[in-house]
Amino acid sequence: MILYVDSGNDLKMTIERFIQLWTHRYFKYTHIFKAHLSGYKAWLHFKRKKAGLAKDQELIGIVRTEHFGDIVAAEPISRYVRSLHPKAHIVWFVKPSYHELVDYNPAIDETFKEFCVTERKVLLETGVFDKFYALQFRNNNHCAKCQVFTDNPVAEQRGINVHTYFNFGNLLEVFAQTGDLIGEKASFPADDHPKLYLQEGHRKKVDGLQLPSKFIVIHCQSNYAPKDWPAERWNQLVAWLAVNYSYHIIEIGLKSNLSVTTPAYRSLCGQLSILETAEVIKRADFFIGLDSGPSHLANAVGTPGIMLMGSLGDFLSYNPYSGRYGRQENAVFVRENGSPCAALSFEFVKEKVEKTLALQKNSTL
Repeated sequence: MILYVDSGNDLKMTIERFIQLWTHRYFKYTHIFKAHLSGYKAWLHFKRKKAGLAKDQELIGIVRTEHFGDIVAAEPISRYVRSLHPKAHIVWFVKPSYHELVDYNPAIDETFKEFCVTERKVLLETGVFDKFYALQFRNNNHCAKCQVFTDNPVAEQRGINVHTYFNFGNLLEVFAQTGDLIGEKASFPADDHPKLYLQEGHRKKVDGLQLPSKFIVIHCQSNYAPKDWPAERWNQLVAWLAVNYSYHIIEIGLKSNLSVTTPAYRSLCGQLSILETAEVIKRADFFIGLDSGPSHLANAVGTPGIMLMGSLGDFLSYNPYSGRYGRQENAVFVRENGSPCAALSFEFVKEKVEKTLALQKNSTL
């Protein structure tokens, strides 16, 4: 038997792997260099900022960089930290795509658009901040490009991580604990209802959409597939609502996966900023959605919510919300304990929605 070796192909594959390896390394180490450089530039910025403060003014940092629903859920912490440090210059660290949630907050003096966790680590190691509240734990303190995790010693000591966090309360309570603002499994000690700071520009943008006078906002896809409800059942729900109620149905989010033909439906997916989306939700009669960022917007603006929820990993039943949604004063949780959201049948959801809409109608008569 004679074996033939295609040395040309082997050489080509070797060269391709070599190029891929060094391309990856180039981008990785370029990113790391930029992160360190940005960290030292930020240190110079805050050093100058601190030099301009009065002697009794502290420089305080708060980090909650993602996701936008988490940032909304954590908003009461900004007001609580302000009450603890009334004279301080307070800086909130956030990913650039979510900065508008912080920019208009009157409890925050400065928004810091974080490049990555390595930049933050370099900055904090300079000691320029007098106090720093870390509202994150290890799994959301990660930079994939740097391949770096940043630990939170308080969260580690208390056993708060991606597998346990909902055992410590709602998101606000968990974040307050990781920041060492409250004791272990303690309730939040101040106003726990999240707020948004909508501006005239957001209102004008939504005025221009010429929305109907009566409508329901729906949000059908979260950033984590196990939280979702199948698209075909959303299609059924929209069709049923259109036939049986006088509401229009407005979908919001990044993109739609629905195939709806009724004239009562309109998609605004991918057309609005976060706070413009919040303004749309604020004007709605109801919000029907998932455990996702827009549901936290709905909680903050006070729109009655119908939340499709289910088990999540090790959490068979959990409540992510504080405020009125958390107390279920303004929200109905549609779930069957121990079952994922995807397992909810259309008939089960329809029954809960029908009951909720009827109760709302009766209460306004």
